[in-house]
Amino acid sequence: MFPLSAAQQIVWLQQQVLPESRAYHATAVIEFHGEFDPVVIRRCIADAVGRHDAFRIRMCDTDSGIPVQEVVAHISVEVSQYDLRDADDPAGRREELLRGQVTTAFDLRTAPLVRWMLLHLADGHWQLVMTEHHLVHDGRSTVIFLGDVLDQYAAEMSGGHHVPQAAPSYEEYVAYTGSDEYRARVAADVAWWAERLDGARFSVDFPTLGTRRSALFDHRGGQFRQVLPAALMDQVRDVAQESGHTVFATLLAVYSELCRRHSGQNELVIGMPLANRPVEFEHTVGMMVGAVPLRLAIDPLAPGSDLAEEAMTAVFDAIDHESAPIQDLVTALKRSSKGLGNPLFNIMFAMHDAPCPPVKIPGLSANMEIAVSAGSTKFDLSVVVMPDKVLQADHGDHGYELVWEYSTQMFGPEDVETLATGFETLLRAYVARPSAPIGTLAPAVAARPARDARNKDEEFGAADAAEVAPRAGEAPATDAGTPSGSLWLQAFRHILERDDIDEDTDFFQAGGYSLLVPLLVAHYETLAGRRTPTSLVFEFSLPRELEAATAAMAGR
Repeated sequence: MFPLSAAQQIVWLQQQVLPESRAYHATAVIEFHGEFDPVVIRRCIADAVGRHDAFRIRMCDTDSGIPVQEVVAHISVEVSQYDLRDADDPAGRREELLRGQVTTAFDLRTAPLVRWMLLHLADGHWQLVMTEHHLVHDGRSTVIFLGDVLDQYAAEMSGGHHVPQAAPSYEEYVAYTGSDEYRARVAADVAWWAERLDGARFSVDFPTLGTRRSALFDHRGGQFRQVLPAALMDQVRDVAQESGHTVFATLLAVYSELCRRHSGQNELVIGMPLANRPVEFEHTVGMMVGAVPLRLAIDPLAPGSDLAEEAMTAVFDAIDHESAPIQDLVTALKRSSKGLGNPLFNIMFAMHDAPCPPVKIPGLSANMEIAVSAGSTKFDLSVVVMPDKVLQADHGDHGYELVWEYSTQMFGPEDVETLATGFETLLRAYVARPSAPIGTLAPAVAARPARDARNKDEEFGAADAAEVAPRAGEAPATDAGTPSGSLWLQAFRHILERDDIDEDTDFFQAGGYSLLVPLLVAHYETLAGRRTPTSLVFEFSLPRELEAATAAMAGR
């Protein structure tokens, strides 16, 4: 057994607080055209699982409240298969099966935290669907694993011998992140970020779009997929090359200007995931992705190319300091982590640049779809850029796809389509005049007049925690009052190691943070002899509130 990595701890906590959320389920669909053998692909999947220990991990409970993990030596790999060639409604049946594949919960105590499904859609047309829990994978891992599977498949189908790429195990990676060398790097990166982010505004609000957030971010989400034509992306590449910028920096600059116009904020903090591995772990499968907060200042009177330059510098600086875990930054910046949203950024911009694994068999082609919607989201607004090489194994001229994921607590579908349309309009204006002041481009792309905020709890239904007591910040009604020596007060003092805490002390303002919540709940359970939802602490963070809320639950 070995501990969770810093990235895994965040995923595990979110899953505990909102077990019904599927924000941390990730699905890739590989589509095959040509002669395909499902028996061989099953064997290749099973063999690859045996080679990659992350896909044999399960969670193990501990008394501390935070689990450890262990690698199961041998597991049975099941690949369900469905023949839809004679179905009355093949497309409808496929969507039904895909929805079940994506949304069915994983038992975190049972390996593998991955599942596979084969769909036979027509003669010579198959799909392999792989759904993973984020505890054991990141986007780069998906491609590494599928590449290993398809390399073995090609070798077996051609009568050759598959020699897998040697790589350290995920357990070795976690051990490496606990080394003195790595922890010294983390400390240096945290200090750099703390200076870089001093005085920043950490949320981006869209007053003319969306709705008013309810108290507890609940990960309910929608998705909109946008295709940027190949001709447009050719222009973007040409302008980026002429300016000495990357395509990603160019797209990030345009996204930043779009958010500036709709938020009215000239300074933004935008999250960016990074899945770079230490050199020796480049081919290791597992959860290694982290996220960093990019701080960008936008002068609407400055040339757009200047903003692209600033974006590129920010990205490269972030890569140089990517070892800092979010929870360490939250602590260093003294940011409250109350609630389930990220306290450092609520919008994200990312590029998935790991290419679709090629199939090295004449007469068989493959393409890939990733980020299949699970009806959940990790942020208010998140955009993932998919280059053509990610979608097509032949790296054909297919343009880019942008996946817009959004919180349905914050936005409706029409809001996100407005943003996506505005993004393409701004992008076209930028490539036509990259030296023009960024704020003057595409003047029609502007925030609408502010509208009345709708109440999200009325529109979508109150969060489950609201059934227990009123909203966070309002003490639940109680007839008997709360004893000064309540069990929750004792738990607060024990976990925070402070004797000066009283019944009206806010856990998060007193130094608590998200990953201490499971320890707090576990200690309370030891004192009270009964379980309580982890989410309760995020909704009610004072001992007085928690005592009344748990009493109300016990009295149901």
